[in-house]
Amino acid sequence: MRHKSHALIALASFAGLAGAITLTAAARADDVKIGYINKMGEHPWFVAEVAGAKAEAGKLGVGFMSQDVHFDANLALTTFDTMVGDGVKAIAIVVPDKALGPVVAEKAQKAGIRLIAVDDDIYTSDKKMVPYVGMNAENIGRQAGAEDARIYKAEGWDKFADVRLGSIEDEKADTCMRRNRGAEAAFLEAVPGFDKANIVRIPYDNHMESAVTAVTTTLTAHPEAKHWIFYSCNDDGVLGGVRATENQDFQPKDVIGVGIDGSRACDAFGPGKPTGFRGTMYIDSAKEGAQAIDLLVASLKDNTPLPVMTYVKADLITADNFPGYKDTLCHK
Repeated sequence: MRHKSHALIALASFAGLAGAITLTAAARADDVKIGYINKMGEHPWFVAEVAGAKAEAGKLGVGFMSQDVHFDANLALTTFDTMVGDGVKAIAIVVPDKALGPVVAEKAQKAGIRLIAVDDDIYTSDKKMVPYVGMNAENIGRQAGAEDARIYKAEGWDKFADVRLGSIEDEKADTCMRRNRGAEAAFLEAVPGFDKANIVRIPYDNHMESAVTAVTTTLTAHPEAKHWIFYSCNDDGVLGGVRATENQDFQPKDVIGVGIDGSRACDAFGPGKPTGFRGTMYIDSAKEGAQAIDLLVASLKDNTPLPVMTYVKADLITADNFPGYKDTLCHK
């Protein structure tokens, strides 16, 4: 799915859109209702995130509405309006386009509702940060890059002249690029002698299939490279890069990739075979969704401002400790 520009917003039928929104918890008219808008609902990360939010809303006794907007800015804005019209007191949103920040912030202010951004930070028209819950993009990238560097040194890759650092990048997503920049900075700090000329920038669109295709093309363009290190915005980017090397007959020992988010850990480690996907910085997105609901409900209950930033902590999952996460991640 492609990102859609907020500049191409066209009004959709509110009646049709209302039918697409699911009221996932029965609520009386005078109950508090929370809306949850996410950009990529079929992805395991967002499936878990919305499920966590829904469960927490049920636990707290508030109504809950959710909508996947499929990276569609038009649908995000009309969904926002429809939820407001349906009486929500607060909305959590994962924007499909960060440029929507000023628009949704203004809508929330005019409607008199609470707003919290999840996963991707957004800003008002006067550059004030909308309350945010999620990762610290640069720091989690640094954790991934530092782990890449640790493995690089532990396995003696400094003796190889044919190592390439593959930065698999979604240049349209500012959050993703901050993760990549953090990973690159941490790697170069840990390996100061690494030649920056051997960093290869590989564009993709945030999906694993795109990363497979982009890295396959890159491998063909760099036949001299026999050892590859990957970092990216998410697990999809890194596992896509690893899958591309597998298709080109690289051995797992010749590939180092560390992902971010944990959504593909089961795919990578579940078969129990050696893999170039060496680890992922895991965040339980279900807890992130639940935390967004907690913050919104507490703010409404106490009539207090939302905290500006609420960061969630990442844990490193590897093949060695994966069994401890298997029941959580491999429940499909």
